[in-house]
Amino acid sequence: MPISNPWFIRTLAVAGLLLLGACDKKAFEILAPIPPGQLEALGVQSPVQSVHYRDREGEGLLVLSRNDDQVRDEETDQDVDRVQLSATLYGRQDDDSFKPHWKIENDTTCAGLDLDVGFYTDVSGVSDLNNDGLAELTVASHAFCGGGVDPLELHVELREGQASYAINGQSLIAIEGEEPFGGEREDSPSLKSAPQVLRDHLNEVWNKVLKRPWSESQPTPADEADDQ
Repeated sequence: MPISNPWFIRTLAVAGLLLLGACDKKAFEILAPIPPGQLEALGVQSPVQSVHYRDREGEGLLVLSRNDDQVRDEETDQDVDRVQLSATLYGRQDDDSFKPHWKIENDTTCAGLDLDVGFYTDVSGVSDLNNDGLAELTVASHAFCGGGVDPLELHVELREGQASYAINGQSLIAIEGEEPFGGEREDSPSLKSAPQVLRDHLNEVWNKVLKRPWSESQPTPADEADDQ
């Protein structure tokens, strides 16, 4: 039977538009990469990884970068090597420009010793694990300054909107015939109250990087066997 009530038809139309708008706002997608020239215009000197995406808050750009230089050590008055890792979230503005929303910076200085610093790019990136249309940004990195076989300092952080969750600690060193050492872990207080899917994700990332050799951004065969 045809519907002839104009009020009812208008109500259905408005409801349909509201539902469509809600669906559009919650859409999450990975977009085409930003051209290198546009990254340079943002002041990014040495990009390591960038992810261009859209979520319910709009268009975003996660950029991981590394800067190597030297600084003067105040105690020894000598120049020492420094590596600065930066993770920056940019948001697209009404004038089509990108504006930084937040930045994570980790500096490592090292004098005359082995220096090993970098991002784990295979487990860093952007996702929507809980399908709420709000992107989660994962950043995983390691740092080492020493002269022997010692644990790497590990940092794994996830940000979703204004919330931040992190795991900091050391890699686990397992030498055949010796007792394993390292592997210490400290969770941020916020992680305890994080949604289960986000806790599971951070634990998975941590376990993937926990036993990796220096500078590896891909799992070793041993890592893959352990995961299985």
